[in-house]
Amino acid sequence: MIQFVAKLRRVAAFTAAVASLSVLSPGASNAQSPPPPAPPADSAAAKPAAADTTAAPAAQPAPSAAPQSAAPAAPAPTSTSATSGKSSGKSGKSSKSSGKSSGKSSGKSSGKSASAPKASKPKAPKAAAAAAVAAPSYEERRKVDGVYAKGANWLGLRFGYANRTGELSGDGFIGYGISYTRMLSKKYAFAAGINHDIVGHFADQIDVSVPFTGEFQRVFKTGADMRSYVGLGGGYYFRKFYRTGTEYNTTAAGGAHVSIGLASQLDDKHVVGFETRVAWVQGRPGITNPTFGPGTDTETIWTAKLTWALVY
Repeated sequence: MIQFVAKLRRVAAFTAAVASLSVLSPGASNAQSPPPPAPPADSAAAKPAAADTTAAPAAQPAPSAAPQSAAPAAPAPTSTSATSGKSSGKSGKSSKSSGKSSGKSSGKSSGKSASAPKASKPKAPKAAAAAAVAAPSYEERRKVDGVYAKGANWLGLRFGYANRTGELSGDGFIGYGISYTRMLSKKYAFAAGINHDIVGHFADQIDVSVPFTGEFQRVFKTGADMRSYVGLGGGYYFRKFYRTGTEYNTTAAGGAHVSIGLASQLDDKHVVGFETRVAWVQGRPGITNPTFGPGTDTETIWTAKLTWALVY
């Protein structure tokens, strides 16, 4: 558009130059103006003055030379104006692009800055703090639940009777051991223990079982200070015969057991109770003992013991 305007200006300047040249040429002036009428005789002296007035236009080329020289120079400002227009257009475009880029960058940065707080959600610390505030301490649980509170530890002793079923098992005898109990909650506990049980004897000939066992217990509230429980577990049983001739063999066998017990709180640190247990242990088939007879696939051992525990 700017170039088209510049061309129009050049055409206009060229037309003005041609017109000025046509005015300066005498032939053209004579051809264009008709000859003046003949003056009267008495005014012949005054006529040269009129002729001077007619010749006056011949002296006008001096000011017309300036338009001739100035007319072609007119397109120069147009070029500057065009270049200035172009530069102004470019600057406008650059300003628009800078405005767009600044708008985009500011919009993106503002959008990112606005979305940044959404990414950070400090809900976990609040939940952890709330849980820490809500969870009572061990001392507080002990005040409410006593020795049966969650986290309580029992270190116990047990003593009682043990026997193995069978025709040649002999009479049962004593059994004793130690145990550890951890209260997982008010309703569940884990217990582990080591026992030494004489499950049969004839005079001084004895059948010994040494179980290493663990179990999970389900605890039931029976009274204010009393709890009953049922346990299910298993372990390894070391079996050995003593004083039966050449059969001093020792073996280890696995087995499972079920226990039923009752515990009563004496005070804040002591518990007494009673527990009975039935275990099914892998036997020793193919081995015959002179005193206790041939071995079987499975041996059944049961115990009944008094318990005492220190709670801490």
